[in-house]
Amino acid sequence: MIVNADMVTRISIVKARELAFEGDDICVVIPVYYRKHPLAEKILAEEDAATLRTLSEKNIITGRRKSYYYIPAPSREYKGILVLGLGDYEDCDAEAMRRTMGVAVDVFRRNHIRHVYLDMRFYDNLPIEAFVESINLGQYHFDTYKEPEEENAPVAVSEITVIVDNAADTEAIGKACQRAALVSLAANGARHFANTASNDMKPETFAQAAYQIANMEDSCCTCTVLEESHMAELGMNALLGVARGGEFPPKLVFLKYRHPEASRTVALVGKGVTFDSGGISLKPAGKMHEMKFDMCGAAAVLCTLMAVSHLKPAINVIGVIPAVTNMPDGRAQTPGDIVRAYNGKTIEVLNTDAEGRLILADALAYTVDTYKPNIIVDIATLTGAAVVALGHVAAAVLGTNEYVIDELLAAGKATGEILWPLPLWKDYERMMEGDFADLSNIGPEREAGTITGAAFLKAFVGDTPWAHLDIAGTAYGVKNKPYLKSKYATGFGVRLFTHWLLGLAENG
Repeated sequence: MIVNADMVTRISIVKARELAFEGDDICVVIPVYYRKHPLAEKILAEEDAATLRTLSEKNIITGRRKSYYYIPAPSREYKGILVLGLGDYEDCDAEAMRRTMGVAVDVFRRNHIRHVYLDMRFYDNLPIEAFVESINLGQYHFDTYKEPEEENAPVAVSEITVIVDNAADTEAIGKACQRAALVSLAANGARHFANTASNDMKPETFAQAAYQIANMEDSCCTCTVLEESHMAELGMNALLGVARGGEFPPKLVFLKYRHPEASRTVALVGKGVTFDSGGISLKPAGKMHEMKFDMCGAAAVLCTLMAVSHLKPAINVIGVIPAVTNMPDGRAQTPGDIVRAYNGKTIEVLNTDAEGRLILADALAYTVDTYKPNIIVDIATLTGAAVVALGHVAAAVLGTNEYVIDELLAAGKATGEILWPLPLWKDYERMMEGDFADLSNIGPEREAGTITGAAFLKAFVGDTPWAHLDIAGTAYGVKNKPYLKSKYATGFGVRLFTHWLLGLAENG
């Protein structure tokens, strides 16, 4: 799924004095704080405004967070009214808006709403972008493999009109909303890649998608793909060792965005194991089907570049995707094998199911050596230990540069893609020293697995400021965010990275 500019939800900003309802299947959305109810008397028909006042007086409409009340209005210019509870004024932020709207998105589907008018006249402090995001993320569905339902095809909101105060800056608001629409659709693109069945999602798929982005009109991107033979010449034996048992050849994909005014280069490296059986260290059968999601880091990197290619921030970005399958056959890597990585370090492979760090090792070392980025960040569904430590609520972040980590933490808070920092002390690095090689690919059993995985990766980034995101718990299976259906991948990382990169570009 490649997001083109014409796929972005149509968004209009209109001042209250210029308001006129236009189109069919319209719903008016009225946000209210808990026990604070400016109920749109000048927008709705008087009878509907009176109904809302009565419901408010009887505490049927309360404004509690994630509460909503829908009133059909078949005889009006609009089809219905949705009162959206935001909770306490002091606690209402972008994530509160996303979660509240996520609960209510199904109202639009059930009532065949295509055009939403959002009344924001009394809410200058509310992040309207979060409303746009939550609609795009919340109404996402994946039906690639299902028979089309011609009679009951899902109806999606395709147009949003934001009603603002007469003094509002409509141009700035419109720009922010359009950006939110684009980035959320890019996140849905990452979800689409991840949800695709592994028999259709191969290393080659990433290469093709990257070429497609590079070939889009005015993308400012170029694409380079290293094939297996080239990687062998370069000595990328850590990556190639993982790929040995797979039928489909590995790819190392570089999607490079350049801006003529950029002063810094950021590299994003995403783990792209399109299916992870564990190799010879075979995983248990239960939930192995979920290992199609072991490429969510790569999907996030690819779709971040997709968003960046449209938004064109003044920063250079290199998206790096090591893409493999990890399978057990007669050629597969075996426990006890020792491989030499691109940077010359030897690795004792004690467990073939700790494969993500092996492919990232060569990708990180080569990227640092070849492109010399100012910052390098990797994102990976790396360890089950991250789920044990943080559940499905936050991803772990570790690294060598506190400034970079702090910026990523702030971007995570702003986008609702929460990160939590873990330490990376020298003692953890010592735990990854091998008995027969420079490094082993696993640490002591049941000890600090997320941290030791990052400690291993640190050996391949040199002095380049680096951060590592372990998204094993947040890439899929998230149940606490109504705008992200738990049966689908989340696209975690796309909104966070894009927000962070735009900030870096704006701050020089």
